Amino acid sequence: MPQTTSVLGLVEQDIIAGRYTHAMRRLISVSVELSKDLKFLSLLCLVQKGLGDNTGQIKTLEVIADITKTHVAYLDFMSALYAEGRLNEALDIGLYLQEEQLSDVNSRYHTRMMIRIYLEFCDYEGVSEIIGHYAQKHAIDDLMTWAQGFVRLAEGDQNQALECFRNAVAINPSNDQAWISLAMLHDEMGDRELATANLERGLDINPANATGLKMIARWQKHSENRESVLKRLNHYMKDHSFDEEMSICYVQLLKETDAIDEARFEIEKQILNNPTNTEFVRVKNDLLEASIS
Repeated sequence: MPQTTSVLGLVEQDIIAGRYTHAMRRLISVSVELSKDLKFLSLLCLVQKGLGDNTGQIKTLEVIADITKTHVAYLDFMSALYAEGRLNEALDIGLYLQEEQLSDVNSRYHTRMMIRIYLEFCDYEGVSEIIGHYAQKHAIDDLMTWAQGFVRLAEGDQNQALECFRNAVAINPSNDQAWISLAMLHDEMGDRELATANLERGLDINPANATGLKMIARWQKHSENRESVLKRLNHYMKDHSFDEEMSICYVQLLKETDAIDEARFEIEKQILNNPTNTEFVRVKNDLLEASIS
């Protein structure tokens, strides 16, 4: 045991230094004798996260939850499933925890996770129910207030939805999602100028908000501000090279600014990554036709 303990200590040092592959090799060397050891499993989870092994991390979190049966472990497992898009499995854990007596901190985290899952399913009744349950004992936060806006929209009440989104940014001015939602709703209600101001506020907070970037690219496609929008998209694409939907917006803006070579390079890159994507083949042909004419 002293030897394996020293190995785990070295693994911790590797994690701090970002040497995840080295750390994984050390963990493999003691995996047989420590397969049920919680410290080993916790370190393994961190290393898997560092290596981007989401599938492996989920399996490890499931083992930890099965061993400890703590609310925190189940919440971590639920969160990882949600991040991987395994919504039904995440919801199953959330429904189980809904019957448990959670601490205030865990209850807030659980409620926020459930809201996100219900919104993915467009289950606004579920959103309303989980917020109502939480609000019996706690004050609701900005995410819950923001989510209430979608419940009001589902009920056809734009004014109340607008009030919810406004309250959300009042509670937390750094909530980029609420600013983007405000922008979308103001635009639907006919105020593009205010919508654009809200949209830019949200993107200043989170330049990687994909929904907001797609909106501003579409709105500013033919405006004098398209150069600044292009800079936003260029910054996003550096970290999300193969976001195909965003890439289409990027190519369209490059065409509008006569950056034909850059647009052609972006198209070829996406086709090389996914040759079956007929949308990029179509965009390529459109670009060639435009350059000939």
